[in-house]
Order: sequence, then structure tokens, then C-alpha cells
Amino acid sequence: MLLNTLFKQFSFHIFAPGTIMREKYEAFKLLLRYDSRCHDQMADFQELLHGRHREDLCRIRKRFTLFSDQVRGMIDSLGTMAPSRYGTLPDYHKKFDFYVIFLLAPPEINIAPPYVVPLEQISSPATEIGNKAINLALLRNEITAPVPDGFAVTANGFHYFVEYNNLRPELDDLLAEVNIDSPHSLAWISKKLTECIKTAVIPPAIEESLLQAFTAMEQKAGREIVVAVRSSAISEDGASSFAGLYSTLLDIGKDQLISSYKSVLSSKYSPEALFYRINQGLGDEETAMSVLVVEMVDAQCSGVLYTRAPLQKTGSEAGDNDHLHLHVIAGQGESLVSGAAVPDQYTMTAQEEPELLHVERKGQPVITEQEAVIIGQWAVKIEKYYNTPQDIEWAIDKNGRLFFLQTRPLHSGKIEGKTDTTVTTGHKVLLSDCERAASGVAAGKIYRVSKKNKLSDVPEGAVLVCRDTPPSYVQVISRLAAVIAEQGSRASHFATVAREFGVPYICGVEQAGDPELLAQGKTVTVDGDTGIVYEGTVKPLLEEAEQRATVSAQEENKLHKILEQALKFVTPLELTEPTADNFSPEGCRSMHDIIRFCHEKSVQAMFATAQPGTGRGSLKLIADIPLDVFLFDVGGGIADTKLKKSVPLASIGSVPFQALWKGLSHPDVQWKKKAFDWEAYDKIELAGGIAPARDSFAFGSYAVIGVDYLHFNIRFGYHFTIVDVLCGDSREDNYCMLRFAGGGGDFDHRALRIDFISTILEQLEFTVEQKGDLLEAKLAGLESSIIQEKLDMLGRLLGATKLMDMVLTDDAMVEQCVAAFFEGQYSFSQEG
Repeated sequence: MLLNTLFKQFSFHIFAPGTIMREKYEAFKLLLRYDSRCHDQMADFQELLHGRHREDLCRIRKRFTLFSDQVRGMIDSLGTMAPSRYGTLPDYHKKFDFYVIFLLAPPEINIAPPYVVPLEQISSPATEIGNKAINLALLRNEITAPVPDGFAVTANGFHYFVEYNNLRPELDDLLAEVNIDSPHSLAWISKKLTECIKTAVIPPAIEESLLQAFTAMEQKAGREIVVAVRSSAISEDGASSFAGLYSTLLDIGKDQLISSYKSVLSSKYSPEALFYRINQGLGDEETAMSVLVVEMVDAQCSGVLYTRAPLQKTGSEAGDNDHLHLHVIAGQGESLVSGAAVPDQYTMTAQEEPELLHVERKGQPVITEQEAVIIGQWAVKIEKYYNTPQDIEWAIDKNGRLFFLQTRPLHSGKIEGKTDTTVTTGHKVLLSDCERAASGVAAGKIYRVSKKNKLSDVPEGAVLVCRDTPPSYVQVISRLAAVIAEQGSRASHFATVAREFGVPYICGVEQAGDPELLAQGKTVTVDGDTGIVYEGTVKPLLEEAEQRATVSAQEENKLHKILEQALKFVTPLELTEPTADNFSPEGCRSMHDIIRFCHEKSVQAMFATAQPGTGRGSLKLIADIPLDVFLFDVGGGIADTKLKKSVPLASIGSVPFQALWKGLSHPDVQWKKKAFDWEAYDKIELAGGIAPARDSFAFGSYAVIGVDYLHFNIRFGYHFTIVDVLCGDSREDNYCMLRFAGGGGDFDHRALRIDFISTILEQLEFTVEQKGDLLEAKLAGLESSIIQEKLDMLGRLLGATKLMDMVLTDDAMVEQCVAAFFEGQYSFSQEG
């Protein structure tokens, strides 16, 4: 990306007139552009693998298609430069391309009927029906629990809907553009996606099946009914909860059924649902929208029951972990799960005849203790059937009949290793005894949502203070350090998602509305394990929480695993040694190997283009440091045009080369000396023999030089550096660009070296872009004298970094080495 068009001022001085030479040079320039883009794209892939940013699979597929095309472009360019020499190279590209496309491909879809299945006909497994509908059917058919009558619309129906309207190309194009870290992008893409669904036509076969199933329910009930139309997407209510992120429409009559079905389909693309799905590493096709339609329960009261504590505690409170936790509100349960209501809470023993242990009411009782126990009895049966803790939604109608509306695996948080002796003395307690909805400890500055402070503007690492927590807040959850809510409960959908993301969440905090106690911008520490909020940063708590940190969500992410497998055919580099036997098309084991091979062979082809007797051939620098450097002059780079094999430093007329070399050869840059017998070299050459292997071009660095131009590809062991400089009279045209990548250390140690180089370059006023273990830097628009000063320092920096990926151990050491560099230390390893 930062690499400019090479040799732009010297294209008319490179070759003698002739079509073949001109085509070869143009192909070389094109190959270098492809090479630069490919390295950028590989760095982006590695950033996706190792960083926190998430992308939709459609975007990753599009990225890879572009990347693969660029690699193919390098192969074609090399074919122009060296016709018929590497004929098998396209075959290896095709093979790696196939493997990656296969790994990134969406699952096969099925658009065949049936599109509607009654609950009584559903059994497990049922791959085309979502977990919500399956679980409700199992409650009815296997456990004989009371559930409302209903039916499921299959995922096949969703796929057929998309196919019938030819929506897939447009959906994929939009999903390839979404940036989930940008609320604006999320909102805009969401709007476009939902418009696609809402303006499409329901296929007649699906519409007919829906209406027939509704009519059958009315006939069974013997009266007109209204229904709830609920999401039951594939992957919902499983390892990923999608809690509250899709639509549920209530009190729907027959005349509204078709439009309601389409509305639930479109909720698949709400901003919060998009954010959550992509964060979970799930593709669009594998979360196809199945829909559950059930008869409405005219609820007198409703709620949620957890068959285990949603926050697993330790110490004196650990005995509460295995109890039943019942949450109750009057009327429909929507206000409870949306976080808008604070419920009554009942704690019971988890046994066949539950025993009531504790009751916490907000007012008059909503249910009797006997009703609470009956709900508990059913919950014990349900957990026993699934053999895992459950999150159960229920309702009691106005005739006193109990119905179960949903059950799914409980997503609990863990308070592990928490001691009662953590030192917090000296830190002011702002809030205590708050309801703990999601565990963990975090610190940050308070951000209060208001008309002035929009949710979309919440900064990274903020502690969100709000009245309640609607599902829309999920789209910023990855930016939050913690959440403090005036209303809500641990039974809300947001609490479920917060536990999945590891974001501490305390709720039911009446004082959260106090703008002075929790003032905008104030730094606080939220202890979700104890329900306490401290003023300032409590380092002992944060350090203890860090020690208890478990496997990151990224490592458990499905897409992360797919990407890890796919990148095995993209980023590994086997072809590090151009003289090795495996440096051939047959030795390529990844796209990176093909890129490396094409680049190396193209440069060799360019140097082999030299015309004897013109003074423009490949010459070796007689160097004062142990670098084998081959030079190619494009005009004024070498003063003595009569030289044939080697050139002394004094004969180099390239201003930027001399400036950079001045830094590389600085007396305080240590080099491991190796003796070289130039006299023996000349004798061997004159005798028509073969030069020592270490003296071959394949082992060396190379530079294309002009009087004010330098393109220097420097090789230090396992890492490579490209410096591209124009340093002439026109300040506006002058620039210095750098790419640094690779190394012999592991990824973490290479990244530390990149941090070291990046910090120094920024202090030298370079603009720096860092992606994983790739660094690109640019300096432009400066006088020639200033560019030369920067090149001198850059040379010292490159000399200092030779083996630093083997030396640096942590961020603290990076800071020490940066300071030492600016104090004049230019070597940091025994090898120099």
C-alpha cells in the first residue's frame, strides 16, 4: 500500500529500445505492485486471526478472492519476464486457492419442503428447525410439560425465500461491506439488508403452508386465536444464545401472519444481531431464520427460572450455586427479559420436591409459594432431561394455567479464585450490595447515555451507566469495560450476552441515576463479583482478575478455527532460502511461498537483463560491513560506468544510498564480521569458474539506484526490509517508504520487534502502519537534506534490529531499548 510506483523518474534510462525489454520492465513493476498488495492482505488476515477485530465471512471470502487474484497476477507477470520457466506454478496456486475456498465456503442449503412442521411432529435432531422450536417440542412430546400449541417454519423456508427472490448476491455484497466496529456502518448495512427482506415476496408455497397451519390451530382450539411469532434461528439458543436479539411479535391474528413472518426474518439483520453473529464467528447461511409460531398466553404473571445460579460463586456463598432461582413479574415477561423491570426473586432447593429457601419481593406477591414450588418441580424434570443447567421462560394465564414458553442452556458466569482478603483499603466505595448480573472486574471512565451522549459514541473501555439495557445495547458491548444499570436483572437478555462477552454488569442500582455520584468521565472500578463500585482504579482487584483470566472468546470462536486452518495455505513461509533445493514451484506450500518465489525470481530476471558493456549491469558493492549487496543502476547511481563486476562505495553516486549506508555502517552498529577474499573472487571469475555460494546473488541484498533514487531490498537472515526513496530537488516529490516483515522468532517476539521499530520511527516523524508482524512507514514532502538525515537514522535502526526478535521479551524491555537507541546504543545482541 505504501510502496509507490517504482523507477518512475528513470523508466526511460533502464533498457535500450525494444518491445521485449519494455514488456519485461513493465511486468516487473506490475509484479512489485501485486507483491505490495499481497503482503498488505496477508497482514490483514493475520490481524483477523490474532487481533480483536471481527468480520463477516462474506467479507473474508471477498478479501481472499482479491488476494488470490493478486497472487495470480504475480504469476502471470513472472511468466512475462521468464516465459516457460515456471510452468507448474499456476497449478500450485490453483490448489491452495481451492483449499481455502473450500474451508471458507458456506454450508450447503436445502430449499425443499416441508416449510411448516407442527410441534407434535418435531423430534431431535431436526437440522432445519431452530433450537427454540425443538426444545419447546421436546418439552411437549418428551417431558409432557404444558406448552402452548404451535408450529415451526423451517430454515428451508428461509433459504427458499432468499432463492425465490434471488437475494443471496445482494445480501453477500452488503455483508462484505459491514464494519461491526462502526455503529454507523452497522446501522446503514442493517437498513439495506432489512429492506431487501421486507420488499421481497413470500413464495406462494410458504404462504399457503403458514395459513393452513394457522387455520388448523384455530380448528383445534375451536375459536379464533392470536399467536406469538418468534425467532427460532439455527444456532440460536445453543452455544450462542442470541438472547433477545431477534424479533418476537405478540398478539398476531391470521391477517397479520404473513407480514409478521417477514418481520421476524428481517430481524436477522438488525444491528445488534449482526454484531453478535459476526462476533460469534458464524456465517449468514448457518444462522438461517427458522420461526416459531405459538398460541398467545394471556399472562397474569410470567418470568424466568435458572436451574443453577447464573453467577457461580465461591466462599461462603458457594452453597447457593446449585439452587433454583425463580424471577417473577406481573403480566407478560417482555419487560423482564428486556431489562426494563426488576423482578421478585425466589430461591429453592433443586430436588424433586423443591423447598423454598428465600423470597425477595418488590411489593405484593405476584404468585403463591405453592405456584413457585410447582414451577420448580417442572424445572428439575427439565434439567434432568437435558442433563445440563437450563434457562427457562414460563407464564401463568389468567385461569391459573402454567405454560412453559422456552428452555435453553444456561449461560452462566463464573467467579473463580475470588478471595475475601483482596486489599481495597484506601479506595472509596461508591456503591455496594448491587445485584450481580455478570461477573468480572474492570475499570474505566463513566459514559452516561443521554440525548447529548449517544450510544453510538461510547468510547473504547468505558463504563456504561444507563437506565435499562435494551437489546440494541449489544452492538457496543465489545467496547465496554463494564455496565451499571438503574433497572434490569440477571434474568434479562442483556445479562446473558454480558456473561458471554465477559463484561461485568451490575443492575437494579437506584443510585445509577445520580449524575454527581456517577459523573460523566469519572474513573471507577466495577467489581461484578461482589456488586461493589469503587472510585478510581483499584489495581489489586484488576491484577487478581487478570490472573484468573481464562481462555479468550476468540480462541473459542468458530470462525477463528476456520481462519486458522485456511491461513495454513496462505501465510506460512517455507521458501526462505533461494539457494535451497526446495526453492521451486514444487516446493511451494502456501500462497506466501508463491509470492516469495515470484518476487525473488523476478528480481533475478531483472538483474539478468543487464546488457554487457553498457555499464548498467548487476554489480556487487565492495562493502565495509558484511552485507552482500548487488546494485543495478538506472541513471547516475554509479559514477564510474566502466566497472564490470564490483564497485567501491566511493563510486556510488546515489544520494539516498549513501545516506542510508552511512547509518548502516555507523561505528556503533556492531556486525559479526566475516572475511571475504575479493582477490580470490576475481581470480575465479576471470578463470571462468563459479563464485563461492555465499557470494551468489540469491544470498544477497539488492538495490536499484539512481542519483536521487533508491529501491533497496535488504536481507537480514529471516527478515526482509524494503526501503524505497526519492531524494531530489523537488521537496513535494520526495519521500521515504519502508516495509519491514518476517524474522526467525515466533509471532509474539516478532511483534515486539515491530513495536520497537514503530516507536522509534514515530519519533523520527514517520507515519507508521502496524499489522501483526508487518510494518509499513512513510515520510514525505521534506527537503533532500532532511530526508538524508532520516535515512542515516534509519540505517542505524535497521542495523540495530538484526536479531531483536530473539532478544526482546516484553513491553517493558521494548521501552528500555527505545530509550537506549536515542542515547546512542545501536546494538542489542551478542551477534550485533
